[in-house]
Amino acid sequence: MIMNKCEICDGKTEDKLVSVTFERYGQKFVYQNIKARVCRNCGEEFLDGPTVTDIEREIRERVFEKAA
Repeated sequence: MIMNKCEICDGKTEDKLVSVTFERYGQKFVYQNIKARVCRNCGEEFLDGPTVTDIEREIRERVFEKAA
């Protein structure tokens, strides 16, 4: 596992699979088994940029497909 420092408390982080909820366009979207860095000290979860971009794209597609 890659170890890094937490951006909140400077604790050590480790890679884990987490569940995250995004609230967009008045709806909730829950994603499970998402790779994130999680602080061992405070529990803060950090997603990398490409992961967030992919999830945001999927949410937009899902929302606007329903509207079409």
